[in-house]
Amino acid sequence: MKKRKMSADAGKTETLSFVHAADLHLDSPFTGISGIDPELGERLAKATFQAYEAVIELCMDEEVDFLLIAGDVYDSADKSLYAQVRFIEGLRKLETTGIQVFICHGNHDPLDGWSASLKWPGNVHIMRGDGAEVVEFKKEGETVALVVGMSYPTRHIMKNLVKEFPKKEEKWPFTIGLLHCSVGSNPEHDPYAPCTLQDLRELSYDYWALGHIHTPSIVCKEAPLVIYPGNPQGRHPGETGARGCFYVEVSSGGAISTKFIETDSVRWHIREISIEDMETEGELIESLQSQLDDIRENSGGRSAICRLFLNGRGPLHHTLRKEGFLEDLLHLLREDEIRGRQFVWVESIENETLFPVERELLLKREDFVGDLVKIVEGLKTDEKALDEFREVLSPLFKPSSGGKLICKIDDEEMNSLLQRAENILLDALLTEEKHEN
Repeated sequence: MKKRKMSADAGKTETLSFVHAADLHLDSPFTGISGIDPELGERLAKATFQAYEAVIELCMDEEVDFLLIAGDVYDSADKSLYAQVRFIEGLRKLETTGIQVFICHGNHDPLDGWSASLKWPGNVHIMRGDGAEVVEFKKEGETVALVVGMSYPTRHIMKNLVKEFPKKEEKWPFTIGLLHCSVGSNPEHDPYAPCTLQDLRELSYDYWALGHIHTPSIVCKEAPLVIYPGNPQGRHPGETGARGCFYVEVSSGGAISTKFIETDSVRWHIREISIEDMETEGELIESLQSQLDDIRENSGGRSAICRLFLNGRGPLHHTLRKEGFLEDLLHLLREDEIRGRQFVWVESIENETLFPVERELLLKREDFVGDLVKIVEGLKTDEKALDEFREVLSPLFKPSSGGKLICKIDDEEMNSLLQRAENILLDALLTEEKHEN
């Protein structure tokens, strides 16, 4: 049965509708997973394809005018034959319903990569790589939109490709920019085709369909609307939360309505659990199972992979440090998860718990432990002392010492690193002290 056609804003007369997707990374392996069951591994291998199929189904259910794919269709330039065939199969489904497809290629799937000799359906337009291309979209014989896009000719494009795009002319209809690029700075991704929001604004387009940043985000809500849909399927612990694409409607007056549509079949989660109120192993197991139940109940029927972080101070700290304990705990939580279509797989359990002692008491000690805590406290509260400490560390950031590979550390991160260093040292010192007594 055909789904009801949604409206991002009921009451508006729609003249144009499209889906904006990017970063499909078809055939991409899930990373950061250890000890995965073979059956689950096979299901995860299909996840990016299932997300792509969800994008295609959305286009067909909503009877959109076209689909935009803003780069990185594949995970590598030498994409597999299987991925290429599956991708084209999806495009052919759209062809049967008259839905157009506009594609630009990015750093993972540049035009100079290997491609099999396959027949492409006639509804697909792939943007060239030697300059921005302006393509008309006609509806009932009238040009109602222009898609201006450009593909990466090679992988490492470090110049501003937006400078290749023409400014919107006065008589142009609704104009969309289609590009795989980095707007501003984002430490999570390499700065391919870097540009600024002002660069995009100066061209006076109506909508920028971007790709490259995997976290869904609306960069600019005012004219022009600038959106990264993120990837349709998260692939590692750094890609948590909902993943999908954007469904967009344009009214007869030019007003734009958007709706984020989830397409992921497996979702990554990070959960932190404090041991501070726990006394027994049974309480710990009950707390962890409660976290998994919560993930299962709030996943909308999809499967999940989670990484659990144990933190805080408490008597269980000693138990968690016992050889083999975390491995046994992980095995216990993973049992029976291969059964059924929906699974919640615990990827790992990270122990960040601390020795059960009050830091305030340590500050009063007149020994090496007390001196250590006082030094760290001084660095965190005395700006002059912190500046002197930075001066001691400064040679590490010089190019000759690997400075090109080490990012500068701001005050917040420095305080965090100092606290982590203190925790590691105190844990070792106090554990040794406990054994001696």
